Amino acid sequence: MSSILHPLFEGIILGLTVAISIGPALFALLQTSIKHGIKTGIFLAAGIFISDLALVVGFYFGASAIVTNPKYHLVLGIIGGIVMTIYGVYTFFKRVPLTEQVEAISEIKVKKNGRMPYFFKGFVLNFANPFLWVFWITSMLAINATYGGNQQSVALFFIGTLSIILMTDILKVVLATKIKIAGNPQVTLWMNRIVGLLFMIIGAFFISGSLLEFFRGISLQVP
Repeated sequence: MSSILHPLFEGIILGLTVAISIGPALFALLQTSIKHGIKTGIFLAAGIFISDLALVVGFYFGASAIVTNPKYHLVLGIIGGIVMTIYGVYTFFKRVPLTEQVEAISEIKVKKNGRMPYFFKGFVLNFANPFLWVFWITSMLAINATYGGNQQSVALFFIGTLSIILMTDILKVVLATKIKIAGNPQVTLWMNRIVGLLFMIIGAFFISGSLLEFFRGISLQVP
């Protein structure tokens, strides 16, 4: 049971870190929910989630085919950890304007009536974000390395991650009118520090996990 819960819990931590990050996706969800209603916001959140799911599933099968050699596990785990740590340091020290402002974002408009266009809009906008491609592929390769290519553990990790992201996105939609503090510079500053610190911890976890898995494999090969 603990072998199942560990990767699931670790995936939840990454999901929470992504969920509390302040960026365009957050403001898009809030803006859509306030202007067009909760149900429309949920359709947008569902589109964003499905695009994340598509990327993760694609990289999951790609990584399982690529990351087969234990030496690759170590190298990719360390690289992934370094990337996460660097991003964490950048986020932690990211400057925030002193004057209160909400991040500028173009209103999400669709030509057709109904809520389904918002689903497809959320999917396309999220899928076309190059940062997400880098983030998910780095995470997938690093997690494969950390768990020594154990596909069950990798799958459980990302089930935890994506489940939390979806649940928190829906929560953001429901509470959209009450999350006005997101544009407050002091809130943004401290959220950046928390998110940055969490990404640094996740990066350290990737590196240490890959090293432990590598040396465990060596010890098993020693007669």
